Amino acid sequence: MSGLPRRRAALAGVAALVLAGCGAPEFQYAAEQPGSVPAGTVYFKVPQGWTQFPAASIAAAEKQWSGGGDPGLIVSATAWQEAYDAAADPSLDHVLGRTTPDHPVVYASLRSLYTEEQAGATRDALRDMLVPVSTAGSGVTIRTDQDVAQGGAQGVHLVFSYAPSPGQPEETIDQTAYLSDGTDAVYLLVVRCTSTCYDQNQDAIEAVTSSYTIQEAGHG
Repeated sequence: MSGLPRRRAALAGVAALVLAGCGAPEFQYAAEQPGSVPAGTVYFKVPQGWTQFPAASIAAAEKQWSGGGDPGLIVSATAWQEAYDAAADPSLDHVLGRTTPDHPVVYASLRSLYTEEQAGATRDALRDMLVPVSTAGSGVTIRTDQDVAQGGAQGVHLVFSYAPSPGQPEETIDQTAYLSDGTDAVYLLVVRCTSTCYDQNQDAIEAVTSSYTIQEAGHG
């Protein structure tokens, strides 16, 4: 075999190895660009195998469950939201329901604050968006509680474990909430499942939460 055929054969072998290594992407990406939302860009990544729910399905489920009143006002003020489920049999009930999922679920939203809400938009209010951890005492185990900031937005990254009700498995919630620079919008990212599930999937969950990026209009 001459030098040229050898080189061609070698290059073909390298190409085959490269192609063999090009599998499916590891992550899928959620992003909301400036537009109808009240502030900037939102971005994060989720493992590729986790199921994404259409925005229309999320909104329809929330309207059905809210039944009007204050929850209905919150739904109407939500400009953007995403939901994902890592379960083999995915369901919005896992993400938005009251039972503790045994696979990681993700919920992210960006919603406007009404004028009367803005005065009460404090650090404790951000911490208590899902569970009133500020007043729960020994019923909640705090794993992480730290202030975070991106641009002009200020917030809290909170990881805590608690038993939602007697007989229910302990749940761990990884929650990041930011208040916009103008105190007129709240960014929220939640990943949750049973504490056993959380510990088993901590690397995947951290990949989601550590990628959470917001950039408000006017902030670089």
